[in-house]
Amino acid sequence: MPKFSRLTKIVATLGPATESDEKINSMVEAGVDIFRFNTKHNTLDWHLERIEKVRNTGKSRFGTVGVMLDLQGPEIRIGTPQDKSFSMKEGDKAILTANRDRNFKSTKKTGKNAIIVSEPKLLAGMDKGDNFSIEDGLHPFEVVSKVKDGVMEIKALSDVTIQSNKSLNLVGKENTLPTLGEKDLNIIKNLQDTDIDFIALSFVRSGQDIDFLREVLGNHSVRTKIIAKIENQSGLDNINEIISDADGIMIARGDLGIETPPEKIPYYQKVIINKCRDASKPVIVATQMLQSMIERRTPSRAEIADIANAVYDRADALLLSEETAVGKYPVEAVKIMDRTTSFNEMQDFLGVEHLPDSLDQTYAVVKSALSMLEPFSGVNISKLIVGTETGYTARVFSSHRPKIPILALSDKISTVRELSLSYGVIPVMVAMEEESFFSPDILMDLLKKKALLKDGETVLFVHGRRLNDPGNTNSLSVLTLS
Repeated sequence: MPKFSRLTKIVATLGPATESDEKINSMVEAGVDIFRFNTKHNTLDWHLERIEKVRNTGKSRFGTVGVMLDLQGPEIRIGTPQDKSFSMKEGDKAILTANRDRNFKSTKKTGKNAIIVSEPKLLAGMDKGDNFSIEDGLHPFEVVSKVKDGVMEIKALSDVTIQSNKSLNLVGKENTLPTLGEKDLNIIKNLQDTDIDFIALSFVRSGQDIDFLREVLGNHSVRTKIIAKIENQSGLDNINEIISDADGIMIARGDLGIETPPEKIPYYQKVIINKCRDASKPVIVATQMLQSMIERRTPSRAEIADIANAVYDRADALLLSEETAVGKYPVEAVKIMDRTTSFNEMQDFLGVEHLPDSLDQTYAVVKSALSMLEPFSGVNISKLIVGTETGYTARVFSSHRPKIPILALSDKISTVRELSLSYGVIPVMVAMEEESFFSPDILMDLLKKKALLKDGETVLFVHGRRLNDPGNTNSLSVLTLS
């Protein structure tokens, strides 16, 4: 039978270090549930070719692997003249500009050094004394003076090497860029025939950003779930409406720790995870989880503790970015995350928690089912079996974080792939027939043939009484397999 030892999902970014068929298969075997494609890097054709490769090559532990496309959104990226990197010492000066021709004359103050941003109006709101940072907050700068409209003189506050396509974060200033840039819009226009399970939007500031993205996707007939990346104070301030409007949340701690005080990030992480569980929506913890493994084979003890803490916070999924996109040890990073999550999520103090009651019928059935998992129930249930059309019932079960697998059965491939992000859910593609619900032995025999169940197990089967009737989960059966 497949190994059911891990309930927390692993999302891995695919990049130059992992684009081969061999690496994709090795990472899936190591435990990857979803591959993320970061459109901030490489061309759209590059991503589309490798998404097709994942669909053809990648088979997860349980037969399906998800695909997530990450849009830049209102994120600020920089360029350099002729895309050449240059170094600055602390106190050195340069030019910050929106000039797109990337040709600059030398001056005594700045030499030929210039940092280029793509949006002129970004600079209109910057003044002398303002601060910003580059490359996930690693390198701080100060605005020294405004030379002219669209050209600022800046000073490095640390030694730094400037490279094209790195991120720029404003400090204490609101980002007023549009929800979707030209590059994002062009990507969406070319996704009609592409099989995408999730689209992640960077720097979501309010529910309006999600609504706008959903409208644009609809206009181009792109069907996918939307993941809102929380990376700034506006996102935190409007977190309730963002969770309500989005299909899931990513806590992108790198940029969030720049635009808000870093000491508050562990608190926000716990708050957001709990809110997502209340709403039965998946939540991902991201950024620098195994950062040292970009260059080293073994992680730091602090990184292992960070992964364990995210498990104790009960995140649905954890994300690897540079570790698997460009790192030297991508497969090893996935294996370490798999082992760390597997051990820590099984500890005794991580029992089933009952979230607040809901008026929804599905919640009532789920609450009854979960009561049978308590030690005093007298029933030793090894797995939950859920028949689901939209995935909603499976996500409600998942939000309670039971310590046994949830086999979610659906005849819709989109639902199966979308559930690859939800904690503890093993999505299974099956041909659902009406008689399967009245005689569940048919489904149980099918799951035994797939080696997902075995004789002697006692399982809980939860479903509606009719096919193609979303939201009508109302039946509960305890089955001992023979």
